[in-house]
Amino acid sequence: MTSELACPDCETTIESKDQLEEGDEVSEIEFDGENLRLYRNRNLLHCKNCKRPLGIPKQ
Repeated sequence: MTSELACPDCETTIESKDQLEEGDEVSEIEFDGENLRLYRNRNLLHCKNCKRPLGIPKQ
């Protein structure tokens, strides 16, 4: 896997966490077809240039 990411909206190449900012908090969930399980909340990372949500940090 590569160590850089290209933002699909503004095409900025993101090579480090300095080019991201933490934004909204999202919940980790699992859905098995009937039941929904909530785990914990994590901060969503956004592109610093255009603010597009890009993902959550792996823990």
